[in-house]
Amino acid sequence: MVIVDQIKLSFNQPQLRYVTAKGKKEGVSIWGRGTGKSTIIAWDIHEIVQTMPRSCWVIVGSTYKQVLTRTLPSTIAGLEALGYKLDRDFYVGRRPAPSKLFDRPIQGPLSYDHFIIFRNGTGFHLVSLDAGGSASRGLNVDGFIGDEALLFNKEKLDADLSATNRGNGQYFGKNPKHHGVFLFSSMPWGDQGRWLLDKAKYYENDGIDLTQRQNELIAAQVRFIDATTDEERLHFWREEVVKLMMEVRYFPNAATKGTFYSEANAFDNIQNLGLQYLLDQRRFMTDFTFMIEIMNRRPTTVEGGFYPKLNQARHVVDADNDDFVLGLEYNLKKLSSPDSRMDSDCRSHLPIVGAADWGGKISVLTLGQKHEDVREYRILKGMYVKHPLLVSDLAGTFCDYYQHHLRKEFIFLEDAEWGNNRNPNSPWTLNETFIKVLQSRGWRITRANLGRVPGHPTRYLVGQEVLAEQDPRRYRLRFNKVNTRDVVQAMLLAPVGQDTKGNISKIKSSERKESFPQEHATHFTDTVDLHMLYVGTDVVMTTPDFSGLIIV
Repeated sequence: MVIVDQIKLSFNQPQLRYVTAKGKKEGVSIWGRGTGKSTIIAWDIHEIVQTMPRSCWVIVGSTYKQVLTRTLPSTIAGLEALGYKLDRDFYVGRRPAPSKLFDRPIQGPLSYDHFIIFRNGTGFHLVSLDAGGSASRGLNVDGFIGDEALLFNKEKLDADLSATNRGNGQYFGKNPKHHGVFLFSSMPWGDQGRWLLDKAKYYENDGIDLTQRQNELIAAQVRFIDATTDEERLHFWREEVVKLMMEVRYFPNAATKGTFYSEANAFDNIQNLGLQYLLDQRRFMTDFTFMIEIMNRRPTTVEGGFYPKLNQARHVVDADNDDFVLGLEYNLKKLSSPDSRMDSDCRSHLPIVGAADWGGKISVLTLGQKHEDVREYRILKGMYVKHPLLVSDLAGTFCDYYQHHLRKEFIFLEDAEWGNNRNPNSPWTLNETFIKVLQSRGWRITRANLGRVPGHPTRYLVGQEVLAEQDPRRYRLRFNKVNTRDVVQAMLLAPVGQDTKGNISKIKSSERKESFPQEHATHFTDTVDLHMLYVGTDVVMTTPDFSGLIIV
């Protein structure tokens, strides 16, 4: 047994439900921001270390970048909160010196490069699904833990990792965690990660409509937060919140060998976060973001919206440069400052294509790149700044992220109709302001003046054709799963309608709603339209490519 510093622990309600759930073999925890996921991941690791010495597990992410930049730092912090000390009780990415007297796992790796080792020989492989689970291939592991599971490719998870979760029954067969699978995630969005929500279907067999129950509880919790007086808040607490919270009951499903599905939001951690935290988040966040990120309410998509051919399984792909990330050798400071070298879809020898949408509330920039050899047009990243930040701030953010790009050539897809409006308090237009900042940072600009952008019917047609991928001569559009999350979400939420003449139109009312997060309104979709026109102009005209219209 590993002896660690004695720490007094205090669990919130969702954490208590999780740690006391008996017989769970598969855990699926859909918890929002501020609920304590990192603490529970660390607790799982702690229990494994204490009860399964010399076992070998996997900590899996969609990419090494995700594992090393997002999961590992919070996991280490959680372990240290439990009394473990890095480079005393466990080592990351290197083998302890023989003088440290660390045991070896029963079936450990030859190299500890992607491995966490504890003093009693318990180990955890750090595995990327994007790399095909290669770090675990050929091993018999005793279970795995996954963070940000909404980003996982379910087919890769099953094919590359599930087959390795086997053996060692003679050592750990009586341990309920042996060969367990414990996944943690924020609420899935769009159709990405929906398989995680399917894990909750066993509640239906007990007559529990989980979605309805959670929506009613969340609505009551929000009424409590929005109350204007203490008396009103006390009324909502006694008459609604407490009663609905008493109805919350999560339990493992014996029929599926102990699947334990649970949901939680920041309200469940109010005793640690404090009411003021929730009030502040409610005041500073838009209603939409607050409901998803803090209250963990299931988001919706627009059925048959403006981009009905958008398919996340096909068009949204992993694109993290794991080789570069691994080369940082677990330097947490460098891992916390991402730049374009961490993106495998960004080819440094090629120019970057950008389209912007300038606005008073938000200015957005979507970046793409043509990969001729594979006939793919990669949407690399979506960036935005909100008021009071300006166009120059967005330009600076771009330059910082792509500061290591070798070919500093930027092809600017200008929306001449709006982008050439005069910038307030400046002699330059909005487009000129953006260009001048890039030029001052060493970028050469090619202005692809598209003139007056076609109307919604034409853009709808182009989007249908490009995303359908029926013509092999046309570029296939691919979105970076991590860097374009807001872009894809905006496309999923963009409604389609008809104008007074019966023509197809994009409904842009979300741009005028104060309660709607502007990064998920239709601003980003207008920039994507420009990129699709750039690579799909043969749909509407004989000119095969807008590059023929470039004005230098």
